[in-house]
Amino acid sequence: MRLVSFRLSGWALATAIVAGQSIPSFEVATVKPSGPESATRRFTIQGRRFVTLHTSLADLIQSAYGLQPDQIERRPKWLESDKFDVVGSTTSERQPTEQEWMEMMANLLASRFQLRFHLDKRESPVYAIVVARENPKLTVSDGDANGPGSVYFRGRGQLVATNANIADLAWELQSAVVDRPVVDHTGLTSRFNFTLTWTPDEFQKSNLTGQTPTSEEPPNVFTAIRQQLGLRLEAAKSLVDVMVIDHVEQPSEIDSETL
Repeated sequence: MRLVSFRLSGWALATAIVAGQSIPSFEVATVKPSGPESATRRFTIQGRRFVTLHTSLADLIQSAYGLQPDQIERRPKWLESDKFDVVGSTTSERQPTEQEWMEMMANLLASRFQLRFHLDKRESPVYAIVVARENPKLTVSDGDANGPGSVYFRGRGQLVATNANIADLAWELQSAVVDRPVVDHTGLTSRFNFTLTWTPDEFQKSNLTGQTPTSEEPPNVFTAIRQQLGLRLEAAKSLVDVMVIDHVEQPSEIDSETL
């Protein structure tokens, strides 16, 4: 499940952590090795609890920061092989936003796994969002140009955006739909309202489960972006942000802990 997104990008969160800025944390968190019954990776929101099953530390880092696997460098082998079940809870009176869940998970990674890193850039295969020959088919938002954008998934294969910019779209595609980083090469600076509907292909990440496709299926995400938004996703190479791990540890005490 993905929540309405009023957020910084995952990389802005990483920059804030490297700079030593304070971020929210779970009131209580449990980290335990996955048992044999937890064979399927899962991320869920259960009220004010964030729950993962059979997730590697690499999965948790990618979820917290919206990264692709090749954007994490100097990773020990156990980063993918060891699996954990994580439960983090908050007593907040309101439902946390996606950004806040990300921040709480990032705080857990720092406190329980002693994750320390620095930021760098590398040239990598990406998908670039560019303007199609048909020109953009986007409705300019009348919301606050300096305010937050709302981006969320209405089930599997439909993304709804309000007062969102193209960087918001790129981040959502990168973190939950396609298999490589996504960069904005459109030059568009406005904020837009739009709905994008597509049939998930085999590349769409498995943590977004949802409805069964019908006989009248929309096109794949590449065609949908061109037809519905007047944009294109094209393969390219570009400098992308990478997380270089300086230090990480397996949790020494795997039990409930107040953070």
